[in-house]
Amino acid sequence: MREKFRKIVESPVGVRLDKFCNSVWYIIAIGSVCVLCHSLDIPVVGAALLTVLLVPALLFCKNSFVLVPFLMMCAFVLSEETKPDTGYYNTPLRISVLCIALAIIITALLFNLIYYGKWKYIFKKAYFSASLSLMSGALLIGGIGASTFTFSGVGTAISIAIASFLPYSLMINCGIYEGKKTVDYFSWTLITAAAVIALGFLQQFVRNDFNFEMSAVKGFLKLGYVGPNTGATIVTMAIPVTFYFVYNYKHGYLFMLLVALELFVVIVTYSRASLVVALPGTVIVSIALCFKKKSGRLGYLITFGLCVIAVAVIAIVFRNYIIDKLTALFAGNVTGSGRTNLWKSGFDAWCKTPIFGIGIWFLRIDGAHWYYSFHCTPLTYLFCGGVVGLAAYLYHRYKTVRIVFSAKLTAERVFIALTMLAMLCNALLDIAMTSPTHLLYYGIMLSLMECDVRKIKSQSAVQTTAEQVEKNLNAVNLEISSDGEINTENHSEEFNNERV
Repeated sequence: MREKFRKIVESPVGVRLDKFCNSVWYIIAIGSVCVLCHSLDIPVVGAALLTVLLVPALLFCKNSFVLVPFLMMCAFVLSEETKPDTGYYNTPLRISVLCIALAIIITALLFNLIYYGKWKYIFKKAYFSASLSLMSGALLIGGIGASTFTFSGVGTAISIAIASFLPYSLMINCGIYEGKKTVDYFSWTLITAAAVIALGFLQQFVRNDFNFEMSAVKGFLKLGYVGPNTGATIVTMAIPVTFYFVYNYKHGYLFMLLVALELFVVIVTYSRASLVVALPGTVIVSIALCFKKKSGRLGYLITFGLCVIAVAVIAIVFRNYIIDKLTALFAGNVTGSGRTNLWKSGFDAWCKTPIFGIGIWFLRIDGAHWYYSFHCTPLTYLFCGGVVGLAAYLYHRYKTVRIVFSAKLTAERVFIALTMLAMLCNALLDIAMTSPTHLLYYGIMLSLMECDVRKIKSQSAVQTTAEQVEKNLNAVNLEISSDGEINTENHSEEFNNERV
């Protein structure tokens, strides 16, 4: 049976499907399905189409990184009108289609794990395994001894743990990291996700006669579980990986137009948490590339200069409009929308149970338990998990900083780190690090950074070994030559040629 599967996998059709699933076209296909099904409110059709796209990746691709587009965009097929709590799926036909799609995916996944031998390695301990486990454990026991502890919160903590740990473990232990090619694949996926969100906004702007008033825009984007703030976070994260293309390619300055479009999407969401990250972050990286970009620097400098002039002209011409909008947006301070009161209520409750916190389901609406972040990751871990939770989070944060600088820096690791930094800075004022949707992205980024460090260290070890062999050989040659027995002046060069 295994031999039959091998022939199918290695057949011309299997090879072509493997190549397709590892291409940008596969990413675009998944993004297109998300746009179509969200726009037409047909998530069941979307589930079927995504299943059709996912199954070849599971059957014919050994590399687990091909699952990145599905993991990062599958939730986008939903609209606000078709979320599970709306009752949209309460029909036999829709439930049947979803069950069949789920059964097919599970079967294909089991085949992938067994045929390619991934089941042996998927839960193997890796660099971040311990710190992620500690964070998850802190949320699981958070609130023990407090009157606000509920077992419903345990279920939420488990979903948070799975969303971050599973993609990380799957990619780091079963993914084939190919350096630039793999990071390009992730970058195109994140840019495509941002494009799906942007198109969702555009659709709503058209339907609402391009009403740019904040009160209207805040209700525009309901892309599955992605609201305006969450969508703005994902678009903000796409900006650093777009700069990665700007840096990496000779004519990468052309991607500056895409950066401008992404920044525009962030601005029109009126998401303060994303604006305070995206605006200064874009300026800092743009200036840094003036000095760091090597290939195509002249073209980049010209493009950068034109962007500065364009921004200056817009700021002067529309200064009154911009000032009015900024005044309305930041009325009070960036901790608006009840964040300050949220933090205060959390702190007052935490003081009663500081060790294990108040539990992840402390917050309520209309007297009912519900889960929500405290709109600040460190405070969320402190209030929900107590001192134990905050200590676990800070330890994990130390591990992430350490791995960035644990090997020679590469462009791939630097820009993935900047993408993660954008997410973490946004999470100081928003829910990113306690949102399962975002944590899928986070787990993938952790694996990419660790894979890059492994690759660099492996290359360094090979190079060191080769240099040591050559050094030893030269020493032997010198010793033989000094004894006058034989002349081996060119032996090292011959050895190198043979090794090559």
